[in-house]
Amino acid sequence: MMKFRSIKESRDKFLSGIGVPSKSEFVVDDFQRQAIDNLLNGIDTLVVAPTGSGKTFIATEAMKGLLEQGKRAIYTTPLKALSNTKYSEFQHTFGPRYSVGLLTGDRKIEGDSDVVIATTEIYRNELYRGEGRYALVILDEVHYIADPQRGAVWEESIILTPSTSTLLMLSASISNAEEIAAWIEEVRNKECRIVMKTDRPVELRYGFLHPRFGVIPLSDEKGHLSPEVSHFYGSAQLDDSGMRVRGRVGGEREGRDRGGRRDSRGGRNRNGRRRGR
Repeated sequence: MMKFRSIKESRDKFLSGIGVPSKSEFVVDDFQRQAIDNLLNGIDTLVVAPTGSGKTFIATEAMKGLLEQGKRAIYTTPLKALSNTKYSEFQHTFGPRYSVGLLTGDRKIEGDSDVVIATTEIYRNELYRGEGRYALVILDEVHYIADPQRGAVWEESIILTPSTSTLLMLSASISNAEEIAAWIEEVRNKECRIVMKTDRPVELRYGFLHPRFGVIPLSDEKGHLSPEVSHFYGSAQLDDSGMRVRGRVGGEREGRDRGGRRDSRGGRNRNGRRRGR
């Protein structure tokens, strides 16, 4: 009984503070103001800030400023689902005064709108066709440039975007911002400024969804793996980073019996011959 009470207390502490915050006056952060000023002056800007710090606010305010000048903007994301979400969000933000369109592999809605939301691949394809003339180009999740399979899409989008357009690149996880900004300046032949925020406004907590106890903290107050998690994983422990589980996971390996023989349909029988389906 005491164990369950202890688990409940640790879970309540872990989940404390989650919910709708109390209303208060919004104050623009210095890094947000700096980035917006850069963009309205036509300066390419790479914003590196933690999740929840208000990167989208920078994009929204920069778009508002350019829309008032009769110019167009495009907001690109790496995922169709995220593009759909931004489409709904920006319809509420900019409509009905300004038109909002959507371009993904599945949906095409008013592609000539004042504000266009698209997947990065679709925007790159527009550039291939000599289209995609926007005053402001926003590349969300620009750290995808390091992805082995899809990174070339972001590289080509940056290279092919006309120098007359202003680039806003957003990321929460780029570690080599200076190197990327220097490369952007080289390929685009114009200045690229870095705006960085290191303080995390939203605390990051690691939890574990236990099949018996529900959501519990991954580690205790001393940083050690929670006993319930440790017991679940057998002799496994967290590595030096405190974020990965290493070692043997308890229990028999799925798909094998205690003798180590495979015991699944389409596997092998005791004589080593493969079973048919």
